[in-house]
Amino acid sequence: MVKKGILLIEETRPEHVKKIQEIAPDYELVYKEEKGYTNDFPEENIEIIYGWGDAGRRVIENKNNQVKWIQTASAGVDYLPLKQLKEQGTYVTNVSGIHSVAIAESVIAMILYRTRGLDYSVQKQREKEWQDLEQLFELKNQTILIIGTGNIGKEVARLAKAFGMKTIGINRSGRPVENIDELYTQKDLFNHIHKGDVVVNILPLTHETKHLYDKDFFKEMKKEGIFINVGRGPSVKTDDLIDALNNEEIAFAGLDVVEEEPLPSDSPLWDTKNVLITPHISGVLEDYTQSVFTLFEPNLKAYVDGEEFVSNQVDLDKGY
Repeated sequence: MVKKGILLIEETRPEHVKKIQEIAPDYELVYKEEKGYTNDFPEENIEIIYGWGDAGRRVIENKNNQVKWIQTASAGVDYLPLKQLKEQGTYVTNVSGIHSVAIAESVIAMILYRTRGLDYSVQKQREKEWQDLEQLFELKNQTILIIGTGNIGKEVARLAKAFGMKTIGINRSGRPVENIDELYTQKDLFNHIHKGDVVVNILPLTHETKHLYDKDFFKEMKKEGIFINVGRGPSVKTDDLIDALNNEEIAFAGLDVVEEEPLPSDSPLWDTKNVLITPHISGVLEDYTQSVFTLFEPNLKAYVDGEEFVSNQVDLDKGY
């Protein structure tokens, strides 16, 4: 009788493998290799997928697949066939929360890059010019509008308060959030865009958030406003953002994610003034492999014991 399998796509260390074997001794550990799977393991017997990629996609596309659970190594799951997974009763857990500190620090760095003239200074350094600026800005008493008040949004708010900023949060439920001075629901977003000196997108990508940030949105922002995107690239209509920057409808954009990744070399976004582009690195951690496994391990134990997941189960209807 062939054992059920756990397909290990995400990086695992020897100590992780040992722990998985201890928790799930009745499962065969399967590794993706260039020409197939280790031990010629039957694809249709894979029950758990740890990570994602072409190997995972291939398993799911097998009409006879028996996958019951996918543990992603990302917070966003918009790349998964969520409708299919729901129909076949497959659970999904993500790693929402492990990036919170790293991404929040990246958000603050992008803001300071603009408000403290670092963008200007880098340019002048390259030109070997010593030229001062007449005006810079302090974050104290500035208002930050945080769209998406999950784990990352909460950490952004905490850091923003440390700088003396006023915080406004937007979420679906309207439930109060620590370090948020004012909180509104997503449906009221357009009534509050104008309040933000800094606007930060941290929303997941859903049919509701695709191209949410378009010309109508940017026209509601302050002309001195800063727009930061650390959520999902397709939430922004790129051409409209470029127009808003070129027409000085907003002052600056910091983008860790873009609509098309990798960003093509011929994209006009590269040459747009007053934009900072980082290559989707805001969530990079010192030890990503361990951070992912730290979430996976207790969920694996719960799954094997027939219990509910400890954390991070994705609502397949909502997409997060």
